[in-house]
Amino acid sequence: MEDFSNTLTGYWDKYSDLALGNIIGFAPKLIGALFILWIATSIAGRVQKRILNYTKKSPRIDTTLGNFLASIIKYAVLLTGILVAASLVGIKIAAIFTIFAAMTLAIGLALRGTMSNVAAGILLIIFRPYRIGDYVEADGVEGTVDDINVFNTTLRTLDNVKLILSNGGAWRSTIKNYSSLGARRIDMDFGIDYNDDMDKAITIIKDTAAKHKDVLKKPDGPWAKVRNVGESSVDIQMRVWCKPENYWDVKFDLTKSVKEAFDKGGISIPYPHGVEIMK
Repeated sequence: MEDFSNTLTGYWDKYSDLALGNIIGFAPKLIGALFILWIATSIAGRVQKRILNYTKKSPRIDTTLGNFLASIIKYAVLLTGILVAASLVGIKIAAIFTIFAAMTLAIGLALRGTMSNVAAGILLIIFRPYRIGDYVEADGVEGTVDDINVFNTTLRTLDNVKLILSNGGAWRSTIKNYSSLGARRIDMDFGIDYNDDMDKAITIIKDTAAKHKDVLKKPDGPWAKVRNVGESSVDIQMRVWCKPENYWDVKFDLTKSVKEAFDKGGISIPYPHGVEIMK
């Protein structure tokens, strides 16, 4: 029994010393690899931030393209750091590329939707149906474009809700860009009583719209004509142009202003009447 205990102790001393030696020898490499990863992460973040800042300040570079390039460069720096760290701890780069190629094939087959999002992201950057800052409708949702990266597009709704839209879904859908043409038309209907003067009401609408500071004179000035003769009102449609970012303010302002102008001008807005028949 004593011989077995001595043998076991000998094995423990031998292999513990071997393990400790390996740990001590490997520790500097591991620390160095972690340090390289930390540096790569730091550099990637700073490079991305610097590119984004330069893009915002330079009128020659499109913000959308700059944002996309910043994202690509960030991932490239991180990948380089990972490869250098791996080689430092003794992992062969060739083996990594072989494993990476096999994983890429397997992941590509399993995540075909994700790969299609990447492809769609590249197409969105090339053809640019929308850019950062545009107000768009795509894949059933709408909002202001806050970010475009290789996987998805981020929208911000009017009530400040963040929407993350896959690039594949956006690319396959009908995209409505309300900002790209530089001007947007507002169509509004106002109903007046049958006994009111239609020409007077049209003049009031056009004059009120022309006074608004955000209503544009081009491509056309304020326009108003009788659109429909309804059951209880004569409907007059107003059309005005404004910048896309002023659309809702102009629409809400004119709703209030035209109502106030109608009141001052003696134009009434009819409302449904009920008739009670007594038998």
